[in-house]
This record gives sequence, structure tokens and C-alpha cells, in this order.
Amino acid sequence: MIRKYGNEPFEVAVIHGGPGAFGSVACIAKELSKTFGVIEPIQSKYTISELIIELREQINSYTRKPITLIGHSWGAWLIVLFAKDYPDMVKQLILVDSGPFKKEYVNRIMERRLKNLSEEEGKLFIKSLEQLNDKTFIEKNVALNVLGQLAEKADNYSIIEIQEDTEDIFDESGEMYTSIWPQADELRSNGELFNSLKGLKCPVIVIHGEFDSHPVEGVVEPLMEQEITFETHILPKCGHSPFNEKYAKKQFYKILCDTIRS
Repeated sequence: MIRKYGNEPFEVAVIHGGPGAFGSVACIAKELSKTFGVIEPIQSKYTISELIIELREQINSYTRKPITLIGHSWGAWLIVLFAKDYPDMVKQLILVDSGPFKKEYVNRIMERRLKNLSEEEGKLFIKSLEQLNDKTFIEKNVALNVLGQLAEKADNYSIIEIQEDTEDIFDESGEMYTSIWPQADELRSNGELFNSLKGLKCPVIVIHGEFDSHPVEGVVEPLMEQEITFETHILPKCGHSPFNEKYAKKQFYKILCDTIRS
């Protein structure tokens, strides 16, 4: 599935996080479509290799190449992996609050999240993670929904909710999360995700909230290690979702528009 915004030519693709957070970046696509043609691919496969092929087909079918790829959270990893395999299709990568590219930074995420949650919420967060990783637990969508609500509280600074934006979001897929995330985590653990940075040939732009639980050093330091030239924007008073952050939203969209134009 793919949603189109604005007028052709479609020169920007916005890739959602999760895995399984369908429609979570629709608001970005809508805002950018005031100036650019934008597509919002909806992920539907259950292996990373299939997701990369699916994204290639979606881009080939609807866009003018090379294209600007904007990936949020897990979506930032997916576009890095895509750009490694299909460098000629990518004009530039914009990594919005990406997760860290190396395992050594992972413990900092949970530490920061638990500090931002009550003791009861922290226990529920851990329980939801365990349920998602438990192959015998059936109601994965319920666990993912609980996890998402708690992560939103833990990872963000001052969220504003717009009813029109929430209407564009589908129910999250616990099945997709439990299928894709272990694969992604393994890529990070075995160093393949880090090594994929080495093959990037296009400009890379990092946008990250100052208060995001995902440490920005887990993004920029691996890029530096791989000797990738990149541009960084740290947004003050901002967490993991700058497109929904009260104090950072305006600056976030200005950076995106300026970057796409350039």
C-alpha cells in the first residue's frame, strides 16, 4: 500500500517507524505536500530483505529518482539499508530520531525511559516487551499498543495531539513488530547495521530531539567512525517525534523543507 500527497513529480518518500507503526508519519507527508510531491509507503512484509524490495518497487512505481528518503525511528534504519543496496535511487537520507546503530548504546535507552516513567509504568513497559517477545503470547497488538503509549510518554518532551493526524494512523501490527524487530536487533548486534553505513554514497542529514531516549551519540558517532560526511540538527525541547512536539515542530519542518530544496 502507498499513499500519495501533493502533485507529481513525487520526489520525497516518508518512511514510518515501528516496525508496524502504520501511518505514523502521515502528518509529515501532508505538511511537506504543500511544497513537494510526497509518497508514504506502508510496510507490509515480514522480513527486512522483503521490506527493502517492497520499498524499491514502491519508489520505482511512483517517484522521480533519485529520491529524498525521510525515515523516522526504525524507518531511519530501513532507509539506510535500502540506500546501501540501491545507492543510485537515493538523492539524500534524512534520519529522524534514529535508534543507535551499535549495541553498546542500547542500555542507555531503557535507563532514560525508566527515569521518565513511574515505577508502575516502568514495570508495565517491561512486561509489554516480554509479551511481545513471548511466542506463546497471543494478543501481540494489545501489548504493542500499551508499549507504544508508554514509549510515547517516555521518549517525548511536550507532545501536541491533532485529531486529524491521529485519524491517518492505522492500528499497529504486533505481528509485524515481533517478526521484524528481532531481525533488526540481530543486524545491530552482529555489526551488519553499523557496516551498512560504510556504503552510503549520498548526503546524510541527522535530525534528533534533545530529550529523545534514543541517544544521538548512538547515531552520529557510528557515522563518524565510518567516515561518513553528515549534517546534524539537534532540536531543543524535543523528544522522539519532532513532528508532534510543541516547541520543535516549526523548526523541524523548516529543516526538512530547506534540506529537500537544496
